[in-house]
Amino acid sequence: FCAELIALYEAAGGADSGFMREVGGKTVGVYDYAHKRRRDCNIEDEGIIKRAQALVRRRVVPEIRRAHQFEVTRMERYIVACYDAAEEAHFRPHRDNTTSGTAHRRFACSILLNDDYEGGDLSFPEYGGKRWRPPAGGAVIFSCSILHAVSRVTKGRRYAFLPFLYDEAAARIREANNSRLSDEIAPYRAATGAKS
Repeated sequence: FCAELIALYEAAGGADSGFMREVGGKTVGVYDYAHKRRRDCNIEDEGIIKRAQALVRRRVVPEIRRAHQFEVTRMERYIVACYDAAEEAHFRPHRDNTTSGTAHRRFACSILLNDDYEGGDLSFPEYGGKRWRPPAGGAVIFSCSILHAVSRVTKGRRYAFLPFLYDEAAARIREANNSRLSDEIAPYRAATGAKS
């Protein structure tokens, strides 16, 4: 599955990836290459999305339940992210849930798709200098509230599948915050039974 996701990125290419900020009471997407440099490819194929959901339900959700007594029911964002050494790709320290439009996010899921690159390590600056680098197919799951960063990739390309996970209560928060999204961000509807 990892090779398939990388091939999907290579075939479709990636677009510049920004991040969310709160500006004038609205969540807006911004680009700042000093803070983040990465390209993302949206996964549109329903078959691949369903396989990704099944993988996360089977391998990740039980571990979150066991470690955190939290029941994940929803996934946000189906992308293949690429940190390319040719672009000095990186993501400086940040949190994933600091705006109205991201406040619902509970867990970040970083599934690495390859390991033939240098640099690109995940770190949690508030918890010391240790760097994390799971093998291809391995994952690091962490609270969206924790400060984290990806160091600059110095050789090759680092590919990852990067969804956010949350529950039904958070889905209601996400929907309630629609009025605080900029016009470029599609509103969210927490339809009953629609686990995505």
